[in-house]
Amino acid sequence: MKTSLKSLCAAMILAATFGAARAADKIDIATDATFPPFESIDSNGKLIGYDVELMEAVCAAAKLDCNIFNAAWDGMIPGLIDGKYDALISQLTVTEKRRQVIAFSDIYDHPIFRFVAKKGSSFEFTPEGLKGKTIAVQTGTPMDAYVTSHIPGAVIKRYDTGSAPYLELTAGRADLHMSYQAQIIHSFLKSEAGKDYELVGPEYTGKDAKEFGEGVAIAINKKNTKLVEEVNKGLAIIRENGQLKALNAKYFGE
Repeated sequence: MKTSLKSLCAAMILAATFGAARAADKIDIATDATFPPFESIDSNGKLIGYDVELMEAVCAAAKLDCNIFNAAWDGMIPGLIDGKYDALISQLTVTEKRRQVIAFSDIYDHPIFRFVAKKGSSFEFTPEGLKGKTIAVQTGTPMDAYVTSHIPGAVIKRYDTGSAPYLELTAGRADLHMSYQAQIIHSFLKSEAGKDYELVGPEYTGKDAKEFGEGVAIAINKKNTKLVEEVNKGLAIIRENGQLKALNAKYFGE
């Protein structure tokens, strides 16, 4: 009986150890699913969007066992630093400030940033011209950093999700919202809610202001240099085999 019990205990310990090893091989990837068409949740509770499909393609190409899930935006980067997540994909722009605390894959996109407002609105896009105007942004984003730094006289309303600023805009509680041009077009202007709104002002990129960064990439814990290499390998494969180009065409007609 004692021998059998010892054998059973040993088997259980071995199984637990093996299970832990298998779990450690899974790559946990967080995304903020409030930013369609890049990442959102459909009516069936499934994660969908450009970044989700891109990450799935990268993982398949690099033969990584990935678990992509929704997480709150404001806790994503701290969670990555603390080791809660292995990687993040959520249209994360690469900036020097972020490079100090997290690592990035190769850049896979160079977004354009724009303002959106009600049709017929007139604005002078200078610090003085936007003084006193109410601008809605998602907190902790390049858009937040830009308006905070360059339009100090504006009333800046900050929200935890990527969708909330549009509610402020359509409710008349904000004059302007700033986001990625592709996100404004494909998630708002093409919807019924956005029919009376339009892109306004100049196009902005990382060349115009440092807050907009170098481009968009997958964020990875700084300590995990191996994962950076594996993700870059996967990105290179889908760029070479045309999957990345096909994704751009599917979501943005590019």
